[in-house]
Amino acid sequence: MKNEKSLIVRNFAFATTLTALSITSGCTPTQYVDSKGTNLVVSMNKVNIQDFEKASEALVASMVESGVLSQAPNQPVALSISRVTNDTSDQFDTDQLMKKIRISLLQTGKVQVTQAVGLGGKVEDPMAKETYEAKRFLAGESQTPVDLPYFTISAKILENSTSAGSTKQVSYIFQMSLANTTSGRLVWEGEKTITKQGEKNAIGF
Repeated sequence: MKNEKSLIVRNFAFATTLTALSITSGCTPTQYVDSKGTNLVVSMNKVNIQDFEKASEALVASMVESGVLSQAPNQPVALSISRVTNDTSDQFDTDQLMKKIRISLLQTGKVQVTQAVGLGGKVEDPMAKETYEAKRFLAGESQTPVDLPYFTISAKILENSTSAGSTKQVSYIFQMSLANTTSGRLVWEGEKTITKQGEKNAIGF
């Protein structure tokens, strides 16, 4: 009995010590946070999820407010995604940006994204393309023009870095263009720059 009490005391003391060490060392337990909140990690050397959110919101709002989408003869207008270039040191998947932009545009009801054609003959949904082509063949429409996009979107993400003493600064420049496939002309362009400054990664913005 005495040995059991002694063991309990030792275990309690050990647990208390670990708790104290955890508190004094500043360890933060893993937890869920709001993906659109203000207590997210802000990185100096990479594009964070809140950066994609800000860029996509600004670019889509600018495009919609310009009124260019409403100028297409057929509504909702058919649109396709062209080349997206990531020219930063952070080699992220550009879908993290373009998927947000596509979702926001589709939710306006002004746009539909075609899967009939794609850059280099590649489409995101091969099944949709194959089914579309099969239906055209069965309907005897194989020789008629396919449902081509009226607009195409292209984008580029650039990076500009500088420093002063121990303070670092990095800017990510999100550029997007909308082209009219009938005329081959650019009909809208937008740009959103996100700049971060500090000595190291931090929480909150």
